[in-house]
Amino acid sequence: MDYTTNEHESRFATISNMTKPEITFIAIVISIAIVIQFVLWFLTRTFGKRGNGTLGDIRTAIAKALPIPLGIAIWVIAFSLVALKVISTHELNDIVQIQAGEDIVNLSSLLIMIRTALLIIIAAWFITRAIRAFGDVLNSWHEDKDNVEFDSTAIQALASLGVVLVWFMGIIVMLQALGMNMNAVIAMGGIGGAGIAFASKDVVANFFGGLLIMFNRPFKVGDMIKSGSKVEGTVERIGLYATHLKTEDGKTLYVPNSIFNNSEILKTN
Repeated sequence: MDYTTNEHESRFATISNMTKPEITFIAIVISIAIVIQFVLWFLTRTFGKRGNGTLGDIRTAIAKALPIPLGIAIWVIAFSLVALKVISTHELNDIVQIQAGEDIVNLSSLLIMIRTALLIIIAAWFITRAIRAFGDVLNSWHEDKDNVEFDSTAIQALASLGVVLVWFMGIIVMLQALGMNMNAVIAMGGIGGAGIAFASKDVVANFFGGLLIMFNRPFKVGDMIKSGSKVEGTVERIGLYATHLKTEDGKTLYVPNSIFNNSEILKTN
């Protein structure tokens, strides 16, 4: 249906004369959003209080990362529901007519696409905040816990890498939600992802090697070990990225943790 400029202006003018059901719907939506926001604030303050041990630190990290993104998501959904109600009641859908392939996107469809894209970005934002919060938790743990030291540099490097990957994937999914042609984007994303994976494979291998050493405990600080033909010495420090050995001549040997995954380990003391 075609409308003249005056007809469009007339239809917009009717928005100021909202019906009682519209006002009631808007009041209910906003009230629910306020209640949910308050409950979120209360749960965050209660659940997020720092407790004892690892569980307390994890709770603190979640409470630090979740409230702001979730609060914004609540209001994005609330305002979009109000806008969709107004559009439906006043028949404003045909104001926007965008050809997308064989489909025509009207105002309601466009609003839903934008809402989905915003929620995807908010979800990516929450995940990146969680990654950084858990990185801070690891850095706050004891410098030497059960004879294992955490490598702050490796933690920060891996957290930064995780943030970049999450934002990269979030933007890809957001563009797809907006209905963009993803063939070229996915091709570029595949090339970029392969490049990042190739560049970071050693870092990731060393990180997981460090985790395996910490959990499996094939050796501990103070042990004399030998691995392969070139790695031999007394363990001084076990980090997430590398293990530090003191050789017989008093020198320090830095051994990437991935080496221990691919060779035998002999304890000589």
